[in-house]
Amino acid sequence: MSRWRKKARFVVEWNEASLDVAVNQARMDWQHARHLVEISEPDGGLDDVIYYLHVTEKRYMYLLAQAKRERNRQQA
Repeated sequence: MSRWRKKARFVVEWNEASLDVAVNQARMDWQHARHLVEISEPDGGLDDVIYYLHVTEKRYMYLLAQAKRERNRQQA
């Protein structure tokens, strides 16, 4: 048996309200991370703060794209 099998895909069903809540929460997390970058000291764990900023930004952008795809799918 091969170790390299296909990974299982999960389909997540979003309703409009839960997706909007997730997008808004991701936006607030991203804004919080930007604020942390502004107030952090250069020698006090700035690498961790920058990593957190990148992670929250990517999550926010992913959820925005997901919301756009979902709205286009519902309109079609």
